Formats: sequence, C-alpha cells, structure tokens
Amino acid sequence: MVDKACRRCHLITDKSVCPQCKSTDLSDDFSGIVIILDPENSEIAKLMNISRKGRYAVRIR
Repeated sequence: MVDKACRRCHLITDKSVCPQCKSTDLSDDFSGIVIILDPENSEIAKLMNISRKGRYAVRIR
C-alpha cells in the first residue's frame, strides 16, 4: 500500500482512516519525514504539537 499523511495531525499511515485522529482527509503528496520516539522530551515534537510516537510528515500538499 501507499503511505499517506493525515492533513490534520500529519501522521503517516497506510490505512484509509488516520488511526490517531480518525480523519479521512489523507494525502499521498507529502515531503519530509520525522520519526518521534520520545514526544515528551523532543523539541521537534513540541514545535509540531505532537504528543504520540510515530512517523509524521513535515509538509503536506
């Protein structure tokens, strides 16, 4: 399957519905990937408002 990024929370998934925020507004046109392992101590996670582990898209078109 093709990876898609959620336009609402930026999570990258291969499903048709975002498992994190339950949105169906997904795009396969994204660039940049950030992998968050420790959201509580990550400065990047704080800047992107991410509170859960996972793969996230930096930019979604």
